[in-house]
Amino acid sequence: MYTPRELAEYAAFRGAVSALGAIPLATAQRVAARLARALFDRGGKRVHYVLTNLRIAFPDLPEEERRRIGRESYVSLAFTLIDIARGRNWSADEVRARFDIEGLEIADAVLGAGKGVVAVTLHIGSFEMMARAVPVYGIPVTVIGRPIGNRLLRDEIQRQRTSTGAEVLIHRNVFPKMLRAVKQGRAVAVLNDQYARRSRGAFVPFLGARASTSLGPAVLALRTGAPVVVVSSTRVGPDHHHMVIRPPLEVPDTGDRRKDAELLTARCNEALGEIIRAHPEQWMWSHRRFRHSPDLPGDPYGGL
Repeated sequence: MYTPRELAEYAAFRGAVSALGAIPLATAQRVAARLARALFDRGGKRVHYVLTNLRIAFPDLPEEERRRIGRESYVSLAFTLIDIARGRNWSADEVRARFDIEGLEIADAVLGAGKGVVAVTLHIGSFEMMARAVPVYGIPVTVIGRPIGNRLLRDEIQRQRTSTGAEVLIHRNVFPKMLRAVKQGRAVAVLNDQYARRSRGAFVPFLGARASTSLGPAVLALRTGAPVVVVSSTRVGPDHHHMVIRPPLEVPDTGDRRKDAELLTARCNEALGEIIRAHPEQWMWSHRRFRHSPDLPGDPYGGL
């Protein structure tokens, strides 16, 4: 049995899908942008996280510019939610029409080596739609996703994520399944830009300060010999996206497996940081990325 809250949330989602399907995209985005900016301007805990992160990453920017970036990051997330709602029943061809891809020859080369691929990505642009776009270009991908509390919405998002051929693994005791997917020659995609519990990660540089980052992708690559590529997708138009597959990162070999994992994770973070700095308005700044950072005095979020 579903709870009343689950039913109400799902009913709201279905209502939003119907409403968005009945109005032009430009109208939907205009209304969503206005609401997102108003929500940011109301302030609150999440806005505090956004501005704290932006002060760490961009200490030389004027505060008003940081507020502008934070405000537009809310708009970007609102547009992503519109993509999810409007794209509920998009075919593979309809997804492909909205994405172009740079570096497809890189994907072909690394997958052709037969060792699988570890693809590190981040919460930027329409990251949910990217999971659907990758398979339509012939890339066998396994996506690591976090569980969603609402079971009805979870099933809906799972259906969307897998509708074009992606395999989705839920982020709980998932490492053996990741190993299997790599050994099958698949690309295992991991969103690795959020805070990791200190028992699972290491403090490595990220956007100007050390941040606890999961070592999972690096450990997977070191154990299997799979190359590591960084992949991102950013919005380049109201209904169009540009996906980039970067060349494989150099994998360290110092003889110390833990050190190698930390060095490789730092290289991934450096690449992710470059993407964020190039498109700061499209990254999701609203999480406590720098908790417990040894480079920052006390709690940068002030206990909120």
